[in-house]
Amino acid sequence: MSGCCGPILVGNGNVTPTEPSMDVEYVTLCDVAADGTSTAFLRRFTHDGTDGALSSSADLALDGTTAYTPTGTVTVCAGDTTTPPPVTQQTASTHRQVLTAAGTFDVFAAAAGTVESVTVTVISSGPAGPSVTTASGISRIYGGESVTWSALPDVSVGSDELTGPLSVTTTAGDIVAVSWTERP
Repeated sequence: MSGCCGPILVGNGNVTPTEPSMDVEYVTLCDVAADGTSTAFLRRFTHDGTDGALSSSADLALDGTTAYTPTGTVTVCAGDTTTPPPVTQQTASTHRQVLTAAGTFDVFAAAAGTVESVTVTVISSGPAGPSVTTASGISRIYGGESVTWSALPDVSVGSDELTGPLSVTTTAGDIVAVSWTERP
């Protein structure tokens, strides 16, 4: 067999390829008892691969293997509407600095709060070109290049911030935009 990415053909014992013979789909439903309690379960539908007709269905526990027998009214699950999901609100502000002269701009020194993301975009580059200094070292960035650092929120450990250093050094002829978001 040569080539890539064609249909997967299954042998039928006579070494004649055939299309798959069934399609299986799962739907999450709820079994609502007379007292209003609701139990989620899976309903598996198996369709014939030739004509798409429903050939069987089965009710299963959420593990997908244990048989389940509904005892109340089967409905589409409405979700938990009794307790609203927790909402975390944070006020973030955005800042932008365009660097047009030779020098070094330190994002953390300019920020008044906790830095969450930084993007450096080189609009144009002089002969020597700008560079970025981070904890990993110094990297040259080129005209038209844009580089972003961001922190993913990890509420469980209380960490969702970038840590320094992060500074941009420009040379004659460079024009660099530095944008960052921070929160108090």
